[in-house]
Amino acid sequence: MPQEYAIIDIETTGRSGLGQKVTEIAIIVHDGQQVIDQYQTLVNPETSIPYSITQLTGIHDEMVMHSPKFYEIARKVYEMTEGRIFVAHNVAFDYGVLRSEFASLGGEFERKQLCTVKLSRKLLPGHASYSLGKLCSDLGISIQGRHRAFGDAEATVKLLDILFKKADDMGIEEFSLEGIANLPKIPPMLDREVYRSLPQATGVYYIYDASQTLVYIGKAKNIRQRLLSHFNDKSRKERNLFEATADIQYVLTGSELIALLLESDEIKKHQPKFNHALKQTKATHGLYAYENQLGILQLNIAKIQAGSMALTTFVGLARATKFLESAVESYILCPKYCGLEKTQGSCFASKIKKCKGVCADRESVADYNARVETLINDLILRKEDFFIEEVGRNSDEIAIIQIKQGEYQGYGYVPLADQNINYNGYDTYIQPKSNDPDTTRIILGYLKKRRSEISS
Repeated sequence: MPQEYAIIDIETTGRSGLGQKVTEIAIIVHDGQQVIDQYQTLVNPETSIPYSITQLTGIHDEMVMHSPKFYEIARKVYEMTEGRIFVAHNVAFDYGVLRSEFASLGGEFERKQLCTVKLSRKLLPGHASYSLGKLCSDLGISIQGRHRAFGDAEATVKLLDILFKKADDMGIEEFSLEGIANLPKIPPMLDREVYRSLPQATGVYYIYDASQTLVYIGKAKNIRQRLLSHFNDKSRKERNLFEATADIQYVLTGSELIALLLESDEIKKHQPKFNHALKQTKATHGLYAYENQLGILQLNIAKIQAGSMALTTFVGLARATKFLESAVESYILCPKYCGLEKTQGSCFASKIKKCKGVCADRESVADYNARVETLINDLILRKEDFFIEEVGRNSDEIAIIQIKQGEYQGYGYVPLADQNINYNGYDTYIQPKSNDPDTTRIILGYLKKRRSEISS
C-alpha cells in the first residue's frame, strides 16, 4: 500500500510548544500524488488567548467561544492521522502540542514524523531562511492566510510536492529523513541535469573529469543509486573522485553478468585513474592441485611456469591468496593442505572447528578430497560450446554470452524475431571480447550461483 501523509498545522495559545493549547487545526491528507482529504476547525482552548498571539494569528477569544473543545475533535484528529506520516513545518512543535493535548485526556498519540524544515535544508540547500513564509516566497508558493492553520498547511502541501519531485529526480526511493540523512551533494562540476537523467537500471557507467578524461568505470544494477553511494562515501579516494566528477555517461546492459564482463574489459582497455582493481591483464600466479603422499588432494599457489596447468590464474599473489582464503572458508578446507598454514601437526582451524580435521585424523581422506574436487569442478570452465541466456535491455530482446571451447567469446542481444531454441544464428550477434582470468572467474561465479539457485 502506498504511503500516505497527514500534513498538519496548528495555531496555539503560545509560541513555545510546552503547555500550549490548540486554537485552530488543519489536516490535509496526501497520498504521495495528490490531496485526498482535508479537515479544518477552530478550537476552544478553554483559556484566554494572549493579545500577542491574537496580533499574530488574528484569532481571539470571541472567535473560538462556540468552537469545539479539543476533546470533541480528538477522535477526528486521531483517525485522520492513524497509519499516516505526520508532516509539519517544524514538526516538533505541532506534534509536541498534539501529544500534550492527548495526554491531558489520558490518551497516547504516537505517529511517524516528517519535518519539511529538515527536508528542505537537505533537498533545497542555499536558502537564507527556512521559515515557511520566506521559503515559500523564494519558491513562488503563495500562502492564502499566513499564520492560520489551513493557509499554512496548504502551503506546506505545495512545498511537500516540490520535495517529492526533488527526491524523485535524485533517485531517492525512501522518502524519509532516514532515507535522505546520508544524501550526498552532487559533485560541484556535474550538471544537475546529467545526474537527473541517470537511469535506475543495470549497466556500466563512465565518470569523466573537467578535461573529459575518463577517470572511473563501474557497473551497477541501479546506476543512479550506485553513483549516490559513491558520492556518499567518506573515504579519501571517493572524495577525490567526487571532486573530479564533471560528466557521467553510461551503457545499459540489462544483464548484470554482461555488466560485470563489460566493466572488466573496459577497465583493462582504458586504465582509468581511480580504478585500482582489474587494471592488470597479465596473470602472474596460479592455483595448482596435486595428490600428496597421504593421498590428500593438496592445493597451493605458485608463480605461473611455462607448460604448467593451473586450475585458475590470478594477477598478483595478493589476489590469489585472498581467493584461496575465501575458498577454504566456503568449502571447509584445511589451511595446512592449502598452503596457508605451515605446521607439523594439525592446523589451528581444526582446533576451533573451522576445519573438519583431515590434518588430525578426525576426517577421512575420501570425504575431504570430495570437497576439494567440488572446488576444482567449480573452477573449471568445461571445454564446451554453449550460450548463456540473460535478460535483455528491454522485453523485445534477450542477452547472450557465448562460450566456445570453454573460453569466453563475447556477448550480444538477439531480437525477439530471431530467437530460437537451437541458438541458430546467435553467433552473428556476438560482439567479440577478450578472454582473461577475470572474465573466466566472473562466468564461473555466475554458473555456480545459478546451479545453487536451481538446486535450492
